Amino acid sequence: MGRLVLPVVVTLLALSAVRWADPDALRVDGFWPLAAVALVTSVGAAATLRLLRLVLTHVPPWISGLLATVVAFALLTSLTDGPGLAAVIGGIVMALVLLVSLLRGGGRALRAEPFPPDVLGVARLAARFAVPLLWYLAAVELVPGVQSAQRWPGALLGGLVAGGTLVMGTALAWTRPWHASVTSVPVDGGLQVAYGGIGHLVGVGDPRAGRQLRVMGSAGVLVELAGLLPSPIPDRILPYLDRLTPGLVRAVCVVETPQRVLLASAGYGEAVHLWDPATGAAVHALAGHRGSVNALCPVPAGDTVLLASGGDDRGIRFWEPETGRQLRAVGREVRPSVRALCTLSVGGQLLLAAGYADGVVRLWDPVRLRLVGQLGVQRGGVNALCAVTVDGAVRLASAAGDGTVVLWDPATGESLGSYDDGAPRYALCAVEMDGEVLLAAAGDGVGVTLWDPARTARRGSLGTGSVIGMLLDSTGWIRSMCQLGTGDDAFLMLAGYDRAVQQIRLRPALRSLAETEKNS
Repeated sequence: MGRLVLPVVVTLLALSAVRWADPDALRVDGFWPLAAVALVTSVGAAATLRLLRLVLTHVPPWISGLLATVVAFALLTSLTDGPGLAAVIGGIVMALVLLVSLLRGGGRALRAEPFPPDVLGVARLAARFAVPLLWYLAAVELVPGVQSAQRWPGALLGGLVAGGTLVMGTALAWTRPWHASVTSVPVDGGLQVAYGGIGHLVGVGDPRAGRQLRVMGSAGVLVELAGLLPSPIPDRILPYLDRLTPGLVRAVCVVETPQRVLLASAGYGEAVHLWDPATGAAVHALAGHRGSVNALCPVPAGDTVLLASGGDDRGIRFWEPETGRQLRAVGREVRPSVRALCTLSVGGQLLLAAGYADGVVRLWDPVRLRLVGQLGVQRGGVNALCAVTVDGAVRLASAAGDGTVVLWDPATGESLGSYDDGAPRYALCAVEMDGEVLLAAAGDGVGVTLWDPARTARRGSLGTGSVIGMLLDSTGWIRSMCQLGTGDDAFLMLAGYDRAVQQIRLRPALRSLAETEKNS
């Protein structure tokens, strides 16, 4: 209820300004009818938008996408006496989108959505404009004391709602990373790197050759349509327009089933996608989440492997990758969002560790579906988890938004050591070279911090440079990383605000670090 107070107040102020500027636009006998119009408009619009979201997230994504697009343009059409310009433009756009999708081929199309995410974004924005307008028109008919009203005050209210969403969405689009997830993936007998980025794109590349092998997912079709026309915009600027494409792949992981190797991806869309990394073909689109999906993790289950997913809605869901069925869910009673997932074995028992936005790491039994433990509290929320073996014992490391990295004993819940980088940490992985295991952590700031979990001591930093250089070429601000390969062929792959997925050769980097330690 508290969330409705601000919209009601803003609506009341907007209607008061309309009445002051043009008394004929909204004739009201006194303050209370005006307040009632504001209340009915705000509550009705908020309830309708919320109901639409709930309904559309309970049906398969392809149905929700189709309905969202049709309803938005139908509402806009209702503002005119005939089909109207909005319906004509909407029909042309949808026809072009379908045409480009067919020409582009099914390999890159997201099977969970009939329309690409940028078109769905336009549809949702149109709904945010039309719903308040229609509720305003209903309110002036229902509330006593309102003698007459024109349509443009309702259009103004809808514009405030849609405009605020558009401004916030644009700001988020320009401040989000180019890539937010990276993992190693076996392809054709060798290890390659898979990475997720802006839009709903997932790439597979060969870091040794420095080339991209294939791209999966759905790019911005509106940007592609614009690219068909002559444009005076310089080529150096065009790639940055892709940032306006809604969506960001926040998690990728490999699921090795007995039948084959699959690549899972998820993010700001509400579906989890499964791909064949060798061919780029879409395998399944898993529908069920009601918010952004922030974390994915393979979970061994007897003679097969399940896929766990968690995000902004409540609960962690378990999927059967080969069939695409949701099998079960755990943790629906926990309110904070899930930001990270990791499996580990404690005393012979398989556990699923989940890092939450409230800074708590919760340990779940994925078989009995119950909570078996909690590990501490870190400010800023837990953004990354990593299991590491130290002297034969399994430990769990967590990185948080307050800059701390903590090493835990999952069996006792005891903190074994920690350090603070002073800036939010988003990426965490184990680095193994010549029998030595280190923890690598990165996030906002310069470089990758290396930490020895056996001695609970820092070992130094990789990839450091000047702060000015980092700001100019975006080489800092890492959101995900992983080790790829072993020995002389080992890389540390870094994904974040740089347009390219960066790579550091581990052996020469660690040798240089050891020499620096020795000389100091």
